[in-house]
Amino acid sequence: MQTLKIELTREKSLEALQELERQHLIRIVNEPDSIYGALPGNPISTEDFRKLIEQSENSPLVNLTEAKRQWAEHKKKLKSLIR
Repeated sequence: MQTLKIELTREKSLEALQELERQHLIRIVNEPDSIYGALPGNPISTEDFRKLIEQSENSPLVNLTEAKRQWAEHKKKLKSLIR
């Protein structure tokens, strides 16, 4: 079995996939787009949660003062893009 994520561009493409599912050639799986548990959507799998924790543990650490400085800089850039 292989899993493939696709983006449908037209209503007819969903109908074509649903027809393949009716013929038992494929199975449509509803999965969340992201593994971030704080976002709305379907629950994440245990394996995805473990990957999230592992990714967080392997991320570089930044002290609070540096994080605030980086956020202030980023916020300033975002505001300039909005105006």
